[in-house]
Formats: sequence, structure tokens, C-alpha cells
Amino acid sequence: MNQDIKVSQWTALLIEQARRAGLSAAAIAEAVHNKDVEPFIQAGLEGERYTNLFGYSEEHGEPLAQAATEGYRMTFNTRNGLKNWLVQRFGLDEEKDFEVGEGVIHGLRLTLEQLAALQKALAVNWVIAGSRDLPGGMVELDLSIRALQSASQA
Repeated sequence: MNQDIKVSQWTALLIEQARRAGLSAAAIAEAVHNKDVEPFIQAGLEGERYTNLFGYSEEHGEPLAQAATEGYRMTFNTRNGLKNWLVQRFGLDEEKDFEVGEGVIHGLRLTLEQLAALQKALAVNWVIAGSRDLPGGMVELDLSIRALQSASQA
């Protein structure tokens, strides 16, 4: 993954929503290149959101097709945005797979492959505050807003 490819949390959510709906990275990139919302509509997604995404990414210089094929780092994460990204990206269930608190996410259970993807995409305003190995090649993580982590270490 190219860490130089930075996209907004909103862009990342829509990329992951398209993937979850069954579109491949190549199909997303082609639709973006052609500014064609039809593949998104056919996948059951809201075409207007992707029309807006095309304009937004162009206006803000986001390499949307490249982000879909090569990966990305989000520029900033909100607590709820990160929660939604985890659900979309990894197919997690907030009730079962993690808990959201004020500025923290506790008990996030991921595979090692998912952990690597999270580390590459997570915005710099969040950190992995703790991790524990679990059976079956899983890890359990605590995420925290960086400022909260820094304050607790001061």
C-alpha cells in the first residue's frame, strides 16, 4: 500500500462500501476513471453518493482510482467514522467485535491480515493503544485518539 495516497474518511467509507457490495478494486477504479455510477447502482448502492464522490475527489485532489487499487491512509478519523469504517472494511459487528467509548475503541478483534490493513489505513490522529494475542491467529486491540494517549502518558 502506498502511504502517500491520502483520502478523506468519507472517501474511504465509500470505497469500502463498494467493496462490501461486491465491486472489485479494478471495477471501482474503472468506474471512477469513466465517472460512471452505474456499477455502483447495480451493486445496490446510492448512485448520487458516488457522483458526489467523483466531484469531491477531483476537487480535493484525491487519487480515487489509485486509492481503490493500491490502498490509502485516511487523513482524519472521527470516532463514529472509524467505527463505520471498521464495519464496512472488515464486516465487523460493533455489538460483538468491539466497543466504542469516548475517544476509544476497546476489544477490537482482528486477524493479523486485518491488523496490517488497519495499521496502513488508520489516520494519524488515532493510535493502537494496546494489543493482546488471542488464539487462532487473532489479536484484540484498543484504539485511542492520539491526544488522549499522549495526555495519559504525561
